Amino acid sequence: MAELTGEDPPEPPGDVSPDPSGSAAAATTHAPRPPAPHRTVLTRLGEGPGGVVVTGQDDEARTALVRGLRRPGRRVLVAATSAADAAAWRARLGEPEAETHRVAPGFAGTEDEVAEQLAATAETDGWLTVLLGPPGADSADDEPVSPPLDARELADLRRLLVAEHGPEPRLDPARRAQVLPPPAELPPEPHVEQLADELLDVVGPASSPAREAVRPLVAALACLPPDAGSALEPVLRRIDDAMGALGRTGEDARWAKGVVEGVLEGRAAQAWSRVARAARDVERVGDHDLGAGTAQVRVTGDVDPGAAAEVFERFAAFLDEGGAVRRMFKSEEQRDAEALLPALAINRVDPTTAEGAAAVAHHLRLRQIEAAMTTALAGLGRALRPAEQRALLVHRLLSLREVCLRIGNVLEAVGRLRVLLGGLPAAVRPPTDGLVAVGRIVATGRRLAARPSADLARRELGDVVARLGDVAPPAAQAPELRAALAALLRLDVERYAWAADTVDAAREEQRDLRRSDSLAARLAAWPALLEALDADTSDATWGPREARWSASWAHRTAVGWLARRAPGPVTTTTVLAGREHAATAGVDLVVVGPLRDGEGPPAALGPRPERVVDLPGGPDDGRCLVVLPVG
Repeated sequence: MAELTGEDPPEPPGDVSPDPSGSAAAATTHAPRPPAPHRTVLTRLGEGPGGVVVTGQDDEARTALVRGLRRPGRRVLVAATSAADAAAWRARLGEPEAETHRVAPGFAGTEDEVAEQLAATAETDGWLTVLLGPPGADSADDEPVSPPLDARELADLRRLLVAEHGPEPRLDPARRAQVLPPPAELPPEPHVEQLADELLDVVGPASSPAREAVRPLVAALACLPPDAGSALEPVLRRIDDAMGALGRTGEDARWAKGVVEGVLEGRAAQAWSRVARAARDVERVGDHDLGAGTAQVRVTGDVDPGAAAEVFERFAAFLDEGGAVRRMFKSEEQRDAEALLPALAINRVDPTTAEGAAAVAHHLRLRQIEAAMTTALAGLGRALRPAEQRALLVHRLLSLREVCLRIGNVLEAVGRLRVLLGGLPAAVRPPTDGLVAVGRIVATGRRLAARPSADLARRELGDVVARLGDVAPPAAQAPELRAALAALLRLDVERYAWAADTVDAAREEQRDLRRSDSLAARLAAWPALLEALDADTSDATWGPREARWSASWAHRTAVGWLARRAPGPVTTTTVLAGREHAATAGVDLVVVGPLRDGEGPPAALGPRPERVVDLPGGPDDGRCLVVLPVG
């Protein structure tokens, strides 16, 4: 019992006092005093395990008992059942008064009073502490006193989570990454209708059937990107001029238009490429005609004009360098030239002279160009008979070259038009696969350009489409933005009005998602709370919680504050609740009370002891103490 009895000095066995009369012979020996109450309690504690219930005392006697138990070397923790009893214990034991604290909204007072306030609100407000746990000692300084969301914001977050993840979701998570047009970039529907009327008026009045027939083409030309729109009219004028020049090619006009048609349709593109390459050599016809002088040469045998021309060019160079024609020991150049003579009909020049050989070579080059053109033109259905006279040959080649240049001009201009139209989506791009289609584009486009008001409307609409298209890459555009663009690209005013209305709804949906993300981000430090919201968003669960949200947050803050405080020598069972073992570390005895009949110590300290120590001899208020050894 040394750890319980400490250093209490022994008490005398009884009182021996001298005879008051002074007689030496008389002496009275009194019965021994009963042991001090605290010694009786300590003795009973030593008789077996567990604590004892001490009865038969009032407040004054209980105070004397605790003082006795608190002799030097013995550590005693007093746990009252209420803050008032704890204050009374401190006063009687000479302990300092408990300090008061402002812990959180709704929680203020002494440590004992805060504990009582927590116990009183645990049923309604303790759910948050159960869900998150109390603030830890290491995070106490970082925990906000006020909740990161107010009750209205928490209700908003729950509503938005239901709207996104509930059984009937109305918020599409994909909206987070979608890009909507800025409100200023969407012109009002009446203005779009005005632009459409201005553009379509170039075709006919509002009642004209032609308006609807040409609407897609007008829309496409009006919605070209700004750079393409600015370059459109010069290209259309160039096509118009090129087609006019093509029509002035005489008997070749019909064939030339057929070639253009075939190339635009894609069925004659390769054949035209061969003709264009052959026509480039016609540029040298004038030089060859001048070099041929008076010579007239016809190929009468199986001879390639180009190969024969090379032979005579070498022969002419040989003679120019001083070579001579011999009857015997002929040069290679002479032998090669003489070998070709039977297959050639040469008139008006002597092919054995330098000048004559060069003239024959030039004329053969003309025949080579003629043969190449004949072969190439055959692929386009044009037959070319060999010309007997060189003058006719030269005239025919130069005429064909001019026709080919005009065909090329048309095709080049249409190619430029296709480049400009390439800035439009394929779905609305007008076709250019024939002269009729190209002619329709040219006529409509030039009408638009000719009327200043229509041209202004076209440029404005093109700018609007370009700005909307530049808001984001197509893959990132919201469906409503794509719908608005599609409607503008077709001058569909009704569809545009619908799309503009849906943009407003989509923008509101996106705002809801962003608000949900913003509110959830403010709860990121408490993932268990977000998980609970995600798992159950019902009104039955969260309605009462939202009504007590601020109070529940304050409750959790106060729980954390109380958990971080070490109980003093006098405390309450409420303060000890949940941390009895930690609070009694280093303590020898715990005195709980005063208690009434049926009350016991905190469950964590064990059941109410069965052993009772009744200490009669003084006033008894009917209450008791429970004295428990620790360890």
